[in-house]
Amino acid sequence: MSETITIPVLLVTLIIPLASGILAFAVKGELGRLVPIVSSVLLLAAYIVILFPLLSGTQLTEQFSVPWLSTGNHIIRIGIVSTPVTRLMATVVLFVSAMVHIFSIGYMAGEKNTGRYFGFLGLFTFAMLGLVWSANLLITFCFWELVGFCSYRLIAHAHEKPIAAYAATKAFLLTKAGDIGFLIGLMILWTQSGTLELAAVTTTPGTWSTIAGICIFAGVVGKSAQFPLFNWLPDAMQGPTPVSALIHAATMVAAGIFVLVQVVPVFTPDTRLIMTGVGVVSSLAGAAGAWLVTDIKKILAYSTISQLGFMILALGLGEVSGAFTHLLHHAFFKAGLFLAAGSVIHAMHRAAQHQPGFDVQDIRNLGSLRKQMPATFTGFAICAAALAGLPGTAGYISKEIILHAAQQQNLWWLNVAVWAIVFATPLYIFRLLWFTFLKPASHNLTVQEAPWVMRLPVLLLAAGSLTFLFRNGHLNSFASQILQTDLTVPAGIVIGSLMVTVASLLIGWLTRNAKAPATDFLIQTFLDGLNLLLVRFILFIATLARSFDKKWIDRFIHILAYGKVALAHMAGFTDKYVVDGTVHGVTLAARGLGGITRSVANGKIQSYLLWAIAGLLIFITWMLY
Repeated sequence: MSETITIPVLLVTLIIPLASGILAFAVKGELGRLVPIVSSVLLLAAYIVILFPLLSGTQLTEQFSVPWLSTGNHIIRIGIVSTPVTRLMATVVLFVSAMVHIFSIGYMAGEKNTGRYFGFLGLFTFAMLGLVWSANLLITFCFWELVGFCSYRLIAHAHEKPIAAYAATKAFLLTKAGDIGFLIGLMILWTQSGTLELAAVTTTPGTWSTIAGICIFAGVVGKSAQFPLFNWLPDAMQGPTPVSALIHAATMVAAGIFVLVQVVPVFTPDTRLIMTGVGVVSSLAGAAGAWLVTDIKKILAYSTISQLGFMILALGLGEVSGAFTHLLHHAFFKAGLFLAAGSVIHAMHRAAQHQPGFDVQDIRNLGSLRKQMPATFTGFAICAAALAGLPGTAGYISKEIILHAAQQQNLWWLNVAVWAIVFATPLYIFRLLWFTFLKPASHNLTVQEAPWVMRLPVLLLAAGSLTFLFRNGHLNSFASQILQTDLTVPAGIVIGSLMVTVASLLIGWLTRNAKAPATDFLIQTFLDGLNLLLVRFILFIATLARSFDKKWIDRFIHILAYGKVALAHMAGFTDKYVVDGTVHGVTLAARGLGGITRSVANGKIQSYLLWAIAGLLIFITWMLY
């Protein structure tokens, strides 16, 4: 497909979600009931449009840009870059967003403020696509901030609930802590290379390049909920479940990983080593949290922290292809898991509406939903298998690639950490599957399957989590097929991975009925405790900054201002009495001299004779004396 066709197509995919959001905000009254359907149709249309450049098979990079602003000798351009990576990422974003829109038709039925909800969903998708298509890191940062704002508003959709407002504020503040670092990193990059164009930005070995990379990575740590800025993500589960699916799968947290995929080649080895360490800690902490909590959505939230840490670990090792492939796979199975969890919550709410105080999100209150919700169970089980990395699923492919990259480093601590992650993931996801669908019911409620408008997105996302394509004798997912990912992995890693996964599932089965640990205490002291210390540290730094600003910066500004005022008064005095006085004095002298001259040359003969005699007398006196 030529550039003259591709670029307009990409612009259309960017405009449609924006139009969907504006339409949802603008339409009120009776027509407002059509907003969910119209918004879903528009997002489906955008997804169909993006398939044309994606399926064209071209591996070319195409770019279109126009001047935006200039500073000094530099011109900042705003434009779109089309590569296999950006086209595939945009396709996944639009597909997941379309599924979330369709699911929300049933999930948000009868809820208040649906127009505002679908408006921010459309704006959220637009912001993420703008970030994906952006050819300039400054424009990327603008869309980065818009993504954060939309997530804040959607998390706080039920703003009348104090806990939802608190969770949204916490997410906003903690992500902004990282965004400050991102902006500082961009300024350092600009100083070093003189440009923020993705195609031209480079770094040179040295301390400042490492600092720039660490600062940019700090923004990713905040946005993608990594250690230590990770604990806002479980709290963000106060938002509607479809929003959680969008945040965890295709936007917000995925934005950080995608930006890393774009810029990680210019990071120094020291920066990548820090990325690896943060990825290991985040992945293990997320897996521990997923094992300890009992809230169905928080389990999936901690799972997201763990999986994103796994991707950052891979990027730190230089395995960009494997990390990006896993990001795309994760978008499908994590969105499917969240939407299936949403179906469970929706169905349980309806069944327990006459039982106040019944916590429908506590997995200990669930059970035996496999028979009552078979379609939801099927979709959830497939997506859970992909998360666990079972053969035949998309998650298995990318997991093996990352395992291979880790084994090549020959670092014992890294190998131990990676295999611990591989072991922990099937363990906690089987626990969730068992408590929700397989164990005997802990209630006597009659639960009905979710409507088809909610079941269909779950099943479609589950289908995307499977491997059913062939290339070079290997099973491929949609992502590995289009990216032409190398799937050659040593047999030892494949066998070892299968053995660890089977052992994890076996232990999960043997301990399925074990009494849950004191999760509240452990979470508060281990995970929330770490985050609380970080928050207190940030508040302490903010207090110091405020004190420094008030006592020193403000005083300096006041002294500078008073000095300028005094200087202005001196300048005014000088201008009035010295400059103007001099001018007035010269004027008066000239006027007096002119008066004397005029009195001499008055045209009267008597005056002339008088001045002549006076002059003669003066001359005689001068000669005599």
